Amino acid sequence: MISIQLANAACALVSTLGASSLDASAWFGDEPGQSSAAIPAQEESWTFDAFVYYWSASVSGSLTVDGQEIDLEGGDGGGFSGETALSGFLGEFEASRGPWSLVYAPVIVNLDMTGNESGGIDADVEIRARIHEGFAAHALGDRWDWLAGARYYELDTDVDLSNGGVPVGSLGSNHSWVDPIVGVRFHDDLGEDWSVRSRVDVGGFGLGSKFAWNADAYAAYRFSSWCTGDLGYRALSIDFEDGSGSDRLAYNLTMSGPVIGVTFSF
Repeated sequence: MISIQLANAACALVSTLGASSLDASAWFGDEPGQSSAAIPAQEESWTFDAFVYYWSASVSGSLTVDGQEIDLEGGDGGGFSGETALSGFLGEFEASRGPWSLVYAPVIVNLDMTGNESGGIDADVEIRARIHEGFAAHALGDRWDWLAGARYYELDTDVDLSNGGVPVGSLGSNHSWVDPIVGVRFHDDLGEDWSVRSRVDVGGFGLGSKFAWNADAYAAYRFSSWCTGDLGYRALSIDFEDGSGSDRLAYNLTMSGPVIGVTFSF
């Protein structure tokens, strides 16, 4: 809430400065009736959006490290007051010109969870995730875009095993891969200040992950032409495996939960 209030105050200051510049142009502009050369049509300029957000996500599913499978018990993630398994930096940066957009979205987070291995062994799991996605999007009419790109994963996993509080061993893995992704986006204005947007994409197709999918939806309130507050929900699911036997590594994870953030447009 503090970040949104600060953004709103900054918007008001910029609006005041803009009004002053318009008054100045009235003094120094052309007089009525004065002829001027025709101004040639200008090419569409680039626009930029920076969306920075907090994701109150939980993690569910299972993972396998060194051939040992662990069922996870992530945080609550059902709301902003619940226990969250995820913390770190999350953002989405978009450059647009005409019907084309280029998007880069990093998810740099730590995932802290507990789980259980077969035989009643408890597991404390930490995953340091570096997920970078980039894609190009092209408008399909006024509200829809198609998109295509790639998502890079680097997951550094540490597992501490215990039995009745007594340490019995540890597991670890560091692995990276790239998934191709394709999908669609939807966006629409609901009056002067409100808007909605959503995105769905799928990827992997056995080239990286066996399969992965991502879905999100947001409602946004526009404080000014360059400040927007966003509230929504996001889910990201990964089904990846590599190796066999005691070398088998697998992630069958779903991260999901509400999102709150601010978008700055330039």
